[in-house]
This record gives sequence, C-alpha cells and structure tokens, in this order.
Amino acid sequence: MGLTREPGFHQVDFRGDLFGMLSAHPLASFLSLHHLDVVEPIFPNMTRSRALEHLFKAVNVDPGRILQQTVCYDRSNSLTVSVAWGYAIQVFKGNYLLPDLLRLQRTFRPWRRNREFVSSLYMFKTREYSNDPCKRPVVFFLESVSSDSSKVWTHYARHVVENCSISSTVHNLEMIRVFSHKLDFDIGKVFYNLHSVWFR
Repeated sequence: MGLTREPGFHQVDFRGDLFGMLSAHPLASFLSLHHLDVVEPIFPNMTRSRALEHLFKAVNVDPGRILQQTVCYDRSNSLTVSVAWGYAIQVFKGNYLLPDLLRLQRTFRPWRRNREFVSSLYMFKTREYSNDPCKRPVVFFLESVSSDSSKVWTHYARHVVENCSISSTVHNLEMIRVFSHKLDFDIGKVFYNLHSVWFR
C-alpha cells in the first residue's frame, strides 16, 4: 500500500496515559488512535473499549471539533480554563500563558522502550506533568453530549483523584457545561465558535 504525504498530518505512537496529548491537541483534525493495547483507558473508571465508545458520543455529534483546544480566562476568580472539546476540561488556579498550555503534558511514554536519548525526543514541545495529583489542575471529564440541528451542549463532571486542598472557587465546581455551534464545513473556512462556558 502506498503512502500519501499530507502536510500537517503526523502519526505519533505512545505508551501509557494519553491524557497529556488528548487534552492539548493541536488545532488540526484528529484522525485516529493506534496501539490501544499499550495505552491506558482515555477516561477514568472505564475499560479501553468503553472509553472509546464514550469519546465517540462527542465525535458522532461534531467530528470536526473533537479534542480542539480552547483556553478561557476567568479574571474575577483568577482561573485559567483549558477545554479539549468532547474530552476533558482542566481548571488551573492562576493565569497561565497560552503558549504554555499549548505544549503537551508528558503523561505518556515514548513508543520505543530503549533508554536511548533519541527515543525520548518528540516533534513537539512538551511540559512536565506533576507526579503529585494535588499540584495538577482540576480535571473534568466528558459526561454527556446533547445537540440539536445547529448547537451542541457538552457536560463535564469533576474527576476527584485525591483529597487535595484546593481553592473554594474550584472546590465548589462539580460540573462544567460548554455550549458551541456545530462546525459548518460548507462555508470554506472553519470558525471555532465556543460561545460560553457555564460553571455549576
């Protein structure tokens, strides 16, 4: 089978936890996941197959928007919110610069298991992912998706990993709801219309 070279398309193989890659996916279409037998389930408390079925609830509603990252700032509460549409939302205490949030968190491991320096290099910039769960942002994973002919509502539920001391603003958040218009591929240009994020 011949290969078609398409600028901007890359295949990257990882082992372990794909959260860092999926939650900061570049602004390009996500095409496929490979080697699922060597990665952890992409949603907590689910099997690999169940987690993929869950992701496809969002994929089936708005495939062009899946995993596209949007960053919002809540200045009144000093929060930075990173939305990976259809997958997860991270809420950071404080204001984070956009270039920092666009770098992938190293939750994954290189495909090659050898200890060569070259095998740990990636074709993109990465950032550390703390081993201490209490030093990580609060994460909300996709819970449900609903839509009509032109609009989509996604609901994300807070994932609690440890009994960490966090600010009362974030501590009281249990659910985040995101409203967006479905992407319209008939208009020549694709506009990302994330209209609002509601905290509850």
